[in-house]
Amino acid sequence: MEKDFLISCQKEYSARKYFITGISLQSKDVGMHISYDTIHSAFIYTLSGEALIQFNGESFKADENTIVHGAGNQKIDFCVVSDVPFVHLNIYYDPENPWHGCSDIMNTAYEISEFNKENTSELLFKLKKCANSASFDDQIRSRMIAGQLILSSFCYHMPDKEIMQIENAIELMESSYQKSLRLEDLALAAKMNKTHFSYTFNKIYNIRPIDYLIRLRLRKAAKMLLDGMSVTEVAINVGYQDPLYFSRLYKKYFGIPPSKTWRKQ
Repeated sequence: MEKDFLISCQKEYSARKYFITGISLQSKDVGMHISYDTIHSAFIYTLSGEALIQFNGESFKADENTIVHGAGNQKIDFCVVSDVPFVHLNIYYDPENPWHGCSDIMNTAYEISEFNKENTSELLFKLKKCANSASFDDQIRSRMIAGQLILSSFCYHMPDKEIMQIENAIELMESSYQKSLRLEDLALAAKMNKTHFSYTFNKIYNIRPIDYLIRLRLRKAAKMLLDGMSVTEVAINVGYQDPLYFSRLYKKYFGIPPSKTWRKQ
């Protein structure tokens, strides 16, 4: 029965868009009992300990062998039942709405026990390292890993060949971000057509390739500005010939114009 459910999950999470809103590493003390209203859908991955979790009265036992999923706008109730603290990592997300698919799994509570524990543990270890970091690099990376972890929860495996192809495109962006790279250039590096490349990149890293390139450039730009370079110099050095366009992008992502970043030095 669970195998059929996992297949349904694979279909919905592959076809339906969702936005990861947060990643949180939490610990609840022995005997702790807490209730609150949820805002987002979420995956709860247990790192140690055990807890009984209820969503609107529906009970699930959370432990290292079970992944619990909850929906937004529900009453959640945690009760730690182990003799050690319940440590868990949550991935919060908002599903695409309206959604016209044949299922609405993202907005339901459920549990998964048949998952690749070795692969999941490896991804959880990576995600835990950067989940609470404030650095721009780690925030981007954590969302990429979270997207992989979600798909891994349903035993969804991206072919190794495709992962290697996508990594070729990432290497091109990392080494040539200052050049005028287009989606066509990235797809060519990955040896894929544009549509399949964009879809596959997003499924692996939960971000569109051009958005990844923009964030990479802005991350590099912030460092250059803090090193004392002028806005015009930085814009050109990260691939933007128009400093005004660069400034708009920078303000959109960081909330302040690049000139204010520079003035702090």
